[in-house]
Amino acid sequence: MTRVLFLLVLVGSFFLMLGSAGAFDRIITPYGDYCKECTSYGVCRDVMPVKESINAMSKYYRQKGYTVGNVYHKGRFIEADIYKNGKQVDKVLFDRKTGRLRSIY
Repeated sequence: MTRVLFLLVLVGSFFLMLGSAGAFDRIITPYGDYCKECTSYGVCRDVMPVKESINAMSKYYRQKGYTVGNVYHKGRFIEADIYKNGKQVDKVLFDRKTGRLRSIY
């Protein structure tokens, strides 16, 4: 009886987790996507300046209908929150040396 109850709780919690995974409902940033401001397939000649990187990310997401907010600069990386209609839908990491964009979720 305890095994059946445990199994029911386990399956029920799994379905609850699926229902609350709002960030995983759709892919905002495909894995390994790259900034079009760099050369093909995400290889920059030099490390992009911070302002230029933020502008490139804003342009990339604006074309998809999203906005960039809460930007944090950490060495060669930039972490940013991505919003749609005022709601956060993704958190990304931008590599200023390679131009690669990755979702942190």
